[in-house]
Amino acid sequence: MPPYEYHYSQMLIYSKKIIRFITEIKRAIKHILSQEVHVKVAGDRFYDKSMKYSYPIKVVIYNNKKMLGYFASDFYELGFHEQLMRSSKEQLHNIIRHELAHYLTFITFQNTVLPHGVEFKAQCQRLGWNEDVYKATTCLDDGQISPVSQESSVLRKVQKLMALSTSSNHHEAELAMIKSQQLLLKHNIDANSIVDEDEETVFLKRILKQKKESAKMRAIATILETFFVSSVYSRAGGFIYLEIVGSASNIEIAEYVACFLHEELDKQWDNAQRQYANLKGMVAKNSFFLGIATGYCNKIQTLKREYTQEVTQALLVIEKKLVDAQSMVYRRLRFGRSSGGHCSESSALGQLVGKKLNINPGVGASATKSGAYLTYTS
Repeated sequence: MPPYEYHYSQMLIYSKKIIRFITEIKRAIKHILSQEVHVKVAGDRFYDKSMKYSYPIKVVIYNNKKMLGYFASDFYELGFHEQLMRSSKEQLHNIIRHELAHYLTFITFQNTVLPHGVEFKAQCQRLGWNEDVYKATTCLDDGQISPVSQESSVLRKVQKLMALSTSSNHHEAELAMIKSQQLLLKHNIDANSIVDEDEETVFLKRILKQKKESAKMRAIATILETFFVSSVYSRAGGFIYLEIVGSASNIEIAEYVACFLHEELDKQWDNAQRQYANLKGMVAKNSFFLGIATGYCNKIQTLKREYTQEVTQALLVIEKKLVDAQSMVYRRLRFGRSSGGHCSESSALGQLVGKKLNINPGVGASATKSGAYLTYTS
């Protein structure tokens, strides 16, 4: 594994309490940079010694990895374990110094040196940081790690219902899809009614990395939003990432669905081309993918018309909370518009496919094991 490679299976966590902790960490980072590293800090950026280049101070919190901290060069991101909220100030500041040393080493050498090689150690020594800093980021015992979420009975039931949609009986497959949506809705309504609003935790996971945004990525993102997650595109290191935000269980299910869609959309396109020889070119393919998303989402909207008024109101609350969660995670979210050609024939065909689409990866399928969303795809 190359130095500083980011683990894309990382799950980031946010809550009002964690936002306050991030603010505390940023304050400490700025103090250490200005008073110990002796560089200029302005807002949430700092400058190198030459004052020619500035770098972001970006902090995230996680709780599903064994390390107490990390530096991700792709995102210029400093990550800290949630457990540090309960650590001593001295331990927290030493781990901050440790990760800043990684950051500063990266600025000088990029990804050409080992993470804890001689260059990293020399960086610590130049700043007067001793072994307490050099060895600060220790591994946690398995018992100390706060699990993001365990595979709940809801997740298993949803997976089983999705698997039933492999049935050759269209009515049975459609009924399984409807039941899975009803189960997810009930789970979210129940969870929403018992959560303390001030301590409500939301999660973020990066699930797809590409050189540029694509119609396939947009189609997947659109379908995922029917599974009670919010989809956002972010750019870093010359790539675009699809990120999903929501509760831990909803993200698990959405990632499970995304793994299936990643292959299924291509299969449906290949099938369509075999049936219709005139379907050619990228415009037709893109229109087909987006048509599938439209068709599937229209089918879900049809289900919503059958909800009681009470369920409809609860759904509006859940959707509002997703918007609030997105605002908490992305403080300055920008919205863009994608443009491109459109093929009405291909789009209409895709919509027909989308209306019949049932999410049916086999029981036990794992998005995290498949590797489909953990690596760069062209």
